[in-house]
Amino acid sequence: MGFHEGASELSGGFLGVDIFFVLSGFLITDLLVTRYDTLGRLDLRDFWTRRARRLLPPLAVMLVVVTAAASVIEPDQEASLRSALLAAVTYTSNWYQILHHVSYFDAFSQLTAPAPLDHLWSLAIEEQFYLLWPLLLWFLLFRLNGRRSRITVTLLAAAASALVMALQYTPGGDPSGVYYGTDTHASALLIGAALALAYPLASLTSLPAAQTKRLDAAGVAGLAVLAWAIGHFSGNDPAVYPVGLIVAALAAACLVAAAAGNGVIAVITSVPPLRWIGVRSYGMYLWHWPVIALAAALAGSGPTSAWVWVIETAVTIALAAASWRFIETPILQNGLRTTIRRWRQQLADVRTRSAWRRRGTVPVTVAAVTVITVVVAVFGVVRPPQSATPAGLLRQVAEGQRISTASQSARSSHPAAASAACRPGKMPEVAGDQVTAVGDSIMVASAAALAATMPGIYINAQVGRQMQSGLAVIQGLAAAGTLRHIVIIGLGTNGDVTASQIRQLRQAIGPSRDLVLVNTFGPMPWEREDNTVLDAAARQGGHTELANWNQAIAADPSLLWPDGIHPQPSGAKLYARVVLAAAQAGLSRAQPSSCPRPKAQ
Repeated sequence: MGFHEGASELSGGFLGVDIFFVLSGFLITDLLVTRYDTLGRLDLRDFWTRRARRLLPPLAVMLVVVTAAASVIEPDQEASLRSALLAAVTYTSNWYQILHHVSYFDAFSQLTAPAPLDHLWSLAIEEQFYLLWPLLLWFLLFRLNGRRSRITVTLLAAAASALVMALQYTPGGDPSGVYYGTDTHASALLIGAALALAYPLASLTSLPAAQTKRLDAAGVAGLAVLAWAIGHFSGNDPAVYPVGLIVAALAAACLVAAAAGNGVIAVITSVPPLRWIGVRSYGMYLWHWPVIALAAALAGSGPTSAWVWVIETAVTIALAAASWRFIETPILQNGLRTTIRRWRQQLADVRTRSAWRRRGTVPVTVAAVTVITVVVAVFGVVRPPQSATPAGLLRQVAEGQRISTASQSARSSHPAAASAACRPGKMPEVAGDQVTAVGDSIMVASAAALAATMPGIYINAQVGRQMQSGLAVIQGLAAAGTLRHIVIIGLGTNGDVTASQIRQLRQAIGPSRDLVLVNTFGPMPWEREDNTVLDAAARQGGHTELANWNQAIAADPSLLWPDGIHPQPSGAKLYARVVLAAAQAGLSRAQPSSCPRPKAQ
């Protein structure tokens, strides 16, 4: 919670997930193995039923309440919330977030509040583990007789997961993809499972005094390593993937083993306040992120005070306590069907006058609030999505699309090499009929300004375009012989830009043409990585210039529409000036050496 609240002292707080993964892998494996030793088989149906009874009801309540709250507080998120809900109920949130480039570590550095269900990625990994691991464990128990061989295979599986993470991780890039993956982030769960195979819970609680002391020493060492890692590592630290995560998982395994024993660590972790928190930890996990995300939406942008953090923590604990008292405990004790029948009976009893006097208005109030919440949640899901795009931006994009289409059909001069006349003290002029511009919606919104700044420019811009499709456009124009001397590329808003794509772009353009790369600005998780790639390409030279749109608009983001990405008409003029300046800089480098160099602007 402290990490998600933004506490700078807890830069490695994300490792708490791996601690929980180790604990979960240990407890689930110990439960399954104990049942196997008792019954001689694995009762998977009973196991999955118990897991569903424990996890699904509080999750369902949270999803309904959060959907209703988000429908009122953040109606602009309804479209994405529908997809997130589908991912949540199918326990595929982690893969949904990978496919949609949802950054875990940049969630609170974006201009908009984070989505309230983004935290369910880790629950999705857990549920996928609960589904697959019992089947794999049955195979290990059935095929391998020796405990050592079972432990070895489990640890090899953990090492394989870490290896996949190491191979897929790109240093300097957003690590969210490998952090969310079930295949790349299963090592902590498997380390916990190996611990249960090596030291079952029953054996840890009955160790001799000497072994208990050694176990306590291991627990203290594990706690010290975790404290260091949480204060030292950060989400963008290359050492984390996977070395840091493996170190944290092994330290957590030491701590879990000591807490499961009967030594000092076990006594400390058994004190009533910690046990109270531990019992309600699942509810705290479910509620803390939605509370923080919706509070951020209410508060808007700006610094958050410590009082807000205190309030958010108190609300989270209160909701988790209520969930445990009124939802989780009754269902765990009596079952879901019996609990629902009792709720219905209590509500029916209120209709009698004696019950009304005895019970008061609480059941009626609870029932009314429940009905209202469900109705609002359903309405928020089924009502037609409303466009969050301002009408002005829609008109601007429509006009840009018209200009882009018209520019492609207009006759232009032959795309010969542009000449840079020697004009002492001045930047060379850029003729629009010598410019080809390919871009995404940012260029679409700026098309009118580009056409006014460079009359005759060829613009091929499309909403949602990514670099790969833009590269195909350039290759097609080059093959047709219609590519002009100055090529402007404004792509990266909708996805990753790679160095390989830039090399292919440079190859398609040829060595004699000037290339202008426009970098990106906005709350996209890949913004920084894309801009790094574009900047590196420009620094290599070779007739390549950088149009630093990011720096220009960052100085005055009020020129953007509320989405923090697309320029308003005044911002579009700034975009055109930035692009023109980069194109002029490219031409100035081609001036004869006898011409005086223009002063840097």
